[in-house]
Amino acid sequence: MTIRYVPPVSFTSKRLILDNEKLRRANAKVTTGTAYKYGDLLTLSAANVLTHATDESTWDVICGQDVTAAEATIKATDGIEIPVYYGGVFNIEAVSLNGAVLDAAKYDAARAKATKNKIELSKV
Repeated sequence: MTIRYVPPVSFTSKRLILDNEKLRRANAKVTTGTAYKYGDLLTLSAANVLTHATDESTWDVICGQDVTAAEATIKATDGIEIPVYYGGVFNIEAVSLNGAVLDAAKYDAARAKATKNKIELSKV
C-alpha cells in the first residue's frame, strides 16, 4: 500500500461585498480581447462599454465577474453583458486595478472616488 503525503494547502481570499442589502448592480458590455477580474475598478463609457481604470481615482464601477480575454471577445461579438456594481459596501482590500490588488497607499484616492460614485469602500 502506497502512502501519499499531500502538503497542507492554504488559500487567502478577501470578501468583496460587505453588505448585500445595499448592493446595486447593472450590466455592461466588455471590450474585445480584454480580461476582467472580479473586483476590478472599471470605467464605463457613454456607450455602456467597460474598460480598465487607468488608476485608482478614475473608475466608475466594480467588476462583478471574472472574464478571460477569449471570453470577452465572444461576449463582445455576441453583445453579451457582464454584471457590474455601482452601489453598495465593498472591501477596499479586495478591489483591484487590472487584476492587481490595490496598494494601501492608493486606498485614499480610491475611497474618495468611491464616495463620489456613491459606493463605500471599507477596510475590514
